[in-house]
Amino acid sequence: MNAILQKISNLKNNSFNTPKSIFFFGLFFAFAVTLKEVNSESYNNFLIILYSTIDFWQGVDPYANWYHLDLKGNPLGVFIYLPLFSILFTPFTIFPAWLGTFLWNFFTYTLFYKSIFNLPENYNFKDKKFIFFITCLLLFATMLSIQFNPIVAAIFLFSYSALEKKNYFLAILLISISGLTKVYGIIQFSMLLFYPKFWRNAIYSFTTMILLFALPLIRYNLMELLSLLESWKEAIYLHSTRQGNFYSIYRPFFQFDDVIGKYVTLISAIVFLLLIGVLIIKLKEFKSSFSKRAQYLGVLMSWAILFSVGSELHTYVIAMVGYAIWYINSSTSKVDCILLWTNFFLLAVFPIDIIVPTFISKVVLGDLHLGIIVFSVTWFLMVYKTFFYVNKK
Repeated sequence: MNAILQKISNLKNNSFNTPKSIFFFGLFFAFAVTLKEVNSESYNNFLIILYSTIDFWQGVDPYANWYHLDLKGNPLGVFIYLPLFSILFTPFTIFPAWLGTFLWNFFTYTLFYKSIFNLPENYNFKDKKFIFFITCLLLFATMLSIQFNPIVAAIFLFSYSALEKKNYFLAILLISISGLTKVYGIIQFSMLLFYPKFWRNAIYSFTTMILLFALPLIRYNLMELLSLLESWKEAIYLHSTRQGNFYSIYRPFFQFDDVIGKYVTLISAIVFLLLIGVLIIKLKEFKSSFSKRAQYLGVLMSWAILFSVGSELHTYVIAMVGYAIWYINSSTSKVDCILLWTNFFLLAVFPIDIIVPTFISKVVLGDLHLGIIVFSVTWFLMVYKTFFYVNKK
């Protein structure tokens, strides 16, 4: 018996002790969740992206002229990514839809994995393993819905690593791509304040954004492109009218009065500008501190989801990655540890219906809004400790 227990103990200690073993562990689940969706013909989000890309190349407005059906004959949801996304997604359209779904999820997973294990040398293997496993349930749940969110999270990390490694042009290119596909990533341009040659990098950023913005001109003329963007703007507006259903900091307030919907964009902008204002005041401290820069990244990634007018549970894979980065680079207390695992259970475990019955998660997350409330408390604590707390790490 002792020999058996020792073997079990050794197996536990030796599990996931290399990046390669972690990669294949995640790849197995990436395959499993994709196979489930393909077998049930439920890969609707991939079909939305697929049809919108085909529409783009055929000159059909994918935001205004949307009549596509899923494999079961039901109307598909709307497409809300910017035109650049369709250009970048084009290689996946050459495969049958079911195969393209597998390739897309494998691509998504690989980028997510690589972005974590490509972090700067200040992060040891234990740190990277922590980030991966604290976020992997959210990752697989997001991949189950064939989402773009893991790639958005990956671009945040790749850009951050490139900045720390002084590869500014790559970082600017990646941030620009993120900003011109799903918008979230554009806030990362604020991190350029931390690094040398700010004005040169600002010019690079402006030029890169203009060139990528104009890339759809390979298919449309200028007036057609502007019309396409106007349609996108209207689609986003209609999408945002569902604000009461989103998992943002505003969600609990909609239970009392939906008038707040008129002000959420303004409130989010003000909060972000306040962050930038405090950052500028304390800029010298952030320029000289690796941990402070990492904490700011965590605050940014979490703000992008918590204060978004379109966040869903799936998007919290972005916020949770940022939170994990922040946690590793902070002097944490017992309160921080409690909040970490509470957020993990509420945001990553509770939405999984094979673990937590749906009627329980509906009450906890939907009616009581505990996931939003706890993460909101966590975010404000992150802001306090990032900007007003002496880091002893």
